[in-house]
Amino acid sequence: MKNMTLCDQTQYVHYLSPTESGRQHDKKLADEYALSLPVGSVLRQDLGLLGHAPGGAVVEMPHKKPPKRELSFSQKLYNHLLSPLRVVIEHAHSGIKRLRIVADTVRLRGEPVRDLVMVVACGLHNLRVCSPLRAYLAQAPLSLGNSSE
Repeated sequence: MKNMTLCDQTQYVHYLSPTESGRQHDKKLADEYALSLPVGSVLRQDLGLLGHAPGGAVVEMPHKKPPKRELSFSQKLYNHLLSPLRVVIEHAHSGIKRLRIVADTVRLRGEPVRDLVMVVACGLHNLRVCSPLRAYLAQAPLSLGNSSE
């Protein structure tokens, strides 16, 4: 199963795309379910979304190592500084996958059932994230990532 998720710095999932098979490329999935973000939004995405740039959003993406060459010092430094900011989406994905039915192969038939499983998993994750026992920042840039097995 593969979904596109949009979350903020608190790991709260604001958007979940419909479930697709894992064979579809991330950028194609992002283009298919295009998001309209407020102008000036900061969107942190991974290299699987190379070339995806929603209008009005500032895209922060790590530099990809060129074939048979190395990254420059400034590119390595940028990637190093961006990494802790992008880890939020990975933590959100792991929070969603706490439900084992999401992390394992879903053998239920029918797309609506698989979509419902992901919606329930994201809802439970958001409930946990919004718990008063957690202390996170109120607002921060959005992160776009893919959840795939």
